[in-house]
Amino acid sequence: MNKILLSILLVTYSLSVSSQDINRCYTTPLISKEINENPQYQHNIQKILNENRSWLESNNSEKSTLTIPVVIHIIHRQTHANIGIGTNIPIEQIEDGLRILNEDYSKTNSEFPNPPRNTFLNVAGNPNLQFCLATEDPNGYTTTGVTRTSTSKTSFSYTNESNDMKKDNTGGKSGWPPSKYLNIWICDIASSGGTTVLGYAYLPGLQSWNAWKDGLVVDFQHFGTNGNSAGSSDGRTPTHEIGHYLGLNHTFCESQSGGCCDNDDSNVYDTPATDGVYYGSVNSNTNNNSCNDMQYGFNNDLLDMDENYMAYSRDTWMFTNDQTNEMIATLNGYRQSLKNSNVSLNCTGTVSNENIKKIFYKLYPNPSEGIFNIQSLYQIENIQIFDLIGNNIYSNNDLNYQSTIDLTKFRKGVYILQSTINNTIIKEKIIITE
Repeated sequence: MNKILLSILLVTYSLSVSSQDINRCYTTPLISKEINENPQYQHNIQKILNENRSWLESNNSEKSTLTIPVVIHIIHRQTHANIGIGTNIPIEQIEDGLRILNEDYSKTNSEFPNPPRNTFLNVAGNPNLQFCLATEDPNGYTTTGVTRTSTSKTSFSYTNESNDMKKDNTGGKSGWPPSKYLNIWICDIASSGGTTVLGYAYLPGLQSWNAWKDGLVVDFQHFGTNGNSAGSSDGRTPTHEIGHYLGLNHTFCESQSGGCCDNDDSNVYDTPATDGVYYGSVNSNTNNNSCNDMQYGFNNDLLDMDENYMAYSRDTWMFTNDQTNEMIATLNGYRQSLKNSNVSLNCTGTVSNENIKKIFYKLYPNPSEGIFNIQSLYQIENIQIFDLIGNNIYSNNDLNYQSTIDLTKFRKGVYILQSTINNTIIKEKIIITE
């Protein structure tokens, strides 16, 4: 099939778009800018596509659910110090965003099994991915998987501050290691020239020295559908952007210059060609057919796949089988360290408290001369003590809801206490004094 590959990313992307361009992602111009500044990035993107193709041609498949460790960085204005106010979005909005994301990536979203139109029901794929909040930060300490950072910035310009929310020293929050975590930054993305950008993400292929950019950025009004989200939000901006993060392109022509194209990479064959972008609703009466798909190797001339998550339509509800396979190939190739991350996770879909330790247990006194008490709402399954270079120096499985640990024989200093409670690993620094 005659696919337009990476060259589309080098097309000058027009910022003079129509007033209806209100549901737009900034990924394509962001990637074009990165390629202009860092030509190796284009080579890496192509290399990953080739590796994915080899993996797929070997008849590889992934049957089990893959879990992805997620950390959500809320970057809020200083005037929104209280949780739930403005850009400092409430917990229930985070939970709703995660719910939508997990439904969309498991084909359990409300549109199935009977979508508003069944035109492409036979090619609708199930990525079978689960996005879980990390309960362990990069230093091994307990976390909810949500960070909140106050910034002096009112908003972030997507044109010249597109990565500022990703670093401490530019008004944002430095991300956690992208090899182990999917970083999601939620902030106020400033509108520009009548155009609203809801989010963006890089395609796989950033080099180690600029991997800090990896992850996705979502406007605070378009993560979830409740709380402080916009009335127009369907909560699917993260679904779209993670598609990019896992290697998918838009399904429509990027050049804005008119004319048909089949704008997917060479591993995605089941999305029809389109001419331009459709922003309207999709239902049983939608019958856009902007291109003759038989010119692109299809056996029949198909309707435009406006319901695809990688389109800009008002109603989207599906990935295709080929898109699903491409994302799984990425997770078994370039992003396999994320798939195999050993970070402990909370897959309940809830953010119960800003301090998860308070939910599960109380440790006291700390510092101590060696006697530590632990109280828990749940059975304490195991406790281990590690020194600061990672040696396991103590282990105890004979525990209950309330236990005392005697470490008086250990030298004074700092240790890491790891508790397993209610199938959750909690790590905390403890100090033994004289």
